[in-house]
Amino acid sequence: MSARKPKHIFIVDDNEIYSMMLDYILSKDSIYKFVSFRSGIECLKNLYLNPEIIILDYEMPGLNGYETLLEIKKKNPNIHVVILTSHEDEELKAKLLEAGADDHVLKQGHGETKLIEKVENILKKEATSSADQAGMKNKVLYFIVAAILLAIGIYYYT
Repeated sequence: MSARKPKHIFIVDDNEIYSMMLDYILSKDSIYKFVSFRSGIECLKNLYLNPEIIILDYEMPGLNGYETLLEIKKKNPNIHVVILTSHEDEELKAKLLEAGADDHVLKQGHGETKLIEKVENILKKEATSSADQAGMKNKVLYFIVAAILLAIGIYYYT
């Protein structure tokens, strides 16, 4: 059985207790490696760490979640971002999704459970996409090898 590479995930929330709780809940599965930040600015300064997913609180002082999301997507549009909000707002949800968020989750209720589901779904889609790309590369490679062998065969038999 091969060891899986830990998935690098940022938690960006000015509420340190909530961040610690998320880290504790999500890190029970060792495939996650978390880095916590208390502001959008700290997150942006550390994008060089190449996280697969950023869990981003919407309501933060300084740069809010929306502004941070826009900057993240400018710097790396491939990073997945899930926004945490404290209240249901369909207009805000539409605005965040349009700006490039993968999804949003309410903090209240069972938000942590939903967040885990969202993170796992994103990682599964990413793994499936990577496997599909690897499969396509193999098909192209086999086609090239077959074409070269065919060309060599035609050259020698003509």
